[in-house]
Amino acid sequence: MSLEVHKVLLVLSIANLALVRAAGLECRIETISKVYGDNETLFEFNFRVIGRQRLLNGTLNFHVDLDDDYEMSNEVLSLKDGEWESTNVGAHFKTCKYMALIYDKYFAVSFKDSNIPKSTCPVKKGEYYARNVEVIGDNWAHYAKLGLIRSILLIKKDNVVYGGVDISMVLSQKIM
Repeated sequence: MSLEVHKVLLVLSIANLALVRAAGLECRIETISKVYGDNETLFEFNFRVIGRQRLLNGTLNFHVDLDDDYEMSNEVLSLKDGEWESTNVGAHFKTCKYMALIYDKYFAVSFKDSNIPKSTCPVKKGEYYARNVEVIGDNWAHYAKLGLIRSILLIKKDNVVYGGVDISMVLSQKIM
């Protein structure tokens, strides 16, 4: 092959990779379960996965205001050789910083039919709903690992867990 053909193939390969990468991630929820508090559960995540599209439906019950007295930590694990292994992706912030840096940027876009507050802190005590949530991971591409992953969100105060959610999902590359 000539040098020109190699250049053309190289350019097409790079363009193809860029298109695949730019397309984002497809997220398929496999399981979701609430994490109970160590002593009491102040923040309840009552979700279930429904239908062939694996959409989330459910409620969040906050028995107290979620403010900066609490910390939110998110750990992401990947399945390797049948064992859950920690990845380099995770976050641990006071509530208001977590809501601004993580929730608003990466997750709020998925909650279209919901009364869960966006860009608000503290989150007031009450019941919030979310219907037909399709997890959108288009902006996760630089951080996420493909395959079966598990994300554990815990709400803590003084290293005591007061609730959370444990989600497993399959992440795959969207192809345009």
